[in-house]
Amino acid sequence: MALLSRTAENLFWIGRYVERAENMARLLETGKRMSAVPTDDEVQPEWEPVLSAAGVLHQFNAEYDTINQRNAVDFVAFSRDNPSSIVSTIAAARANARSIRTAFTIDMWEAINEFWLSIRDIETFTPGQGQLIPFLDQVKQGCALFRGVSESTALRNDGYDFLRLGSFIERADCTARILDVKYFALLHPEEEVAGSVDTYQWAVILRATSSLRSFNWVYGCGYDLGNIVDFLVLNTQSPRSLAYCIENVTRHLDRLSRLYAERHDCHEICASIQSELNSNGAEEIIQDGLHEFLTRFVARNNWLSTQIARDYHFTSMAPLGADSELEVLADERSAEPPITQAQS
Repeated sequence: MALLSRTAENLFWIGRYVERAENMARLLETGKRMSAVPTDDEVQPEWEPVLSAAGVLHQFNAEYDTINQRNAVDFVAFSRDNPSSIVSTIAAARANARSIRTAFTIDMWEAINEFWLSIRDIETFTPGQGQLIPFLDQVKQGCALFRGVSESTALRNDGYDFLRLGSFIERADCTARILDVKYFALLHPEEEVAGSVDTYQWAVILRATSSLRSFNWVYGCGYDLGNIVDFLVLNTQSPRSLAYCIENVTRHLDRLSRLYAERHDCHEICASIQSELNSNGAEEIIQDGLHEFLTRFVARNNWLSTQIARDYHFTSMAPLGADSELEVLADERSAEPPITQAQS
């Protein structure tokens, strides 16, 4: 029997929320490690692009006068006013899970509930006390535990497909954003492309996507831009690459099409995204503009998410505390097709 649309919707957004919490932790880790590079500036330029990449810069500027580590961490990790903060997304994932307990295994519910209880009372950290990175590791471990429990206990039915669709769409979104933080926002014009600061920044990006050792296994030492784009965009053996994520979105959509005996517009959108990834090489992407490629990908990926919601009759674009779709990488950027705004 097919899932009720509301149950499918909740499972889809649980997948997105848990992955988003991990992604926000990865973005904060990127900013924290980037800020360790000494500069002559009195400001911390790394935190503005992190906020832009997270899609929350407008809202942040409305609430804070200064962009610095403490304010950025407060807003992206703990703010209840930011629906994409780590605390907000895990709270929303738990709320959705509680509403569909019968579609969850006991282990899945215990994993998400205990995760929420472990972080709900944390409000802020004082910079310089070494608390941020351990907290971000705790968040990544909590998300990995829920994902592992889901993989080992969930039935491989349509509910599993909707849960994993949300996870892979959100993961692809985050990889594109993290990669663009480095390439577009943090490469200072005065730095040589292969300079020591640039090399350190690429290592941070690979570490933030849990790809540093895997990258070295595949390409050896050195951080050539073409190899990094190949690994994080096109390599289907890399579990956080755009190509790997879209390949898995395609697989789960195909499973749903066989189960329900019908295909929808979302299948065609996904096929077109996969075709673009398959038809481009790393050097072509770099030559045509990596930033432009990533901007277009994020827009089309969010378009795909919106179309899945329409095709499978979700009652709203984002249930129980979800935010509007994340902005496209930075405030001044736009891409076609437009991203439909989700309603809380």
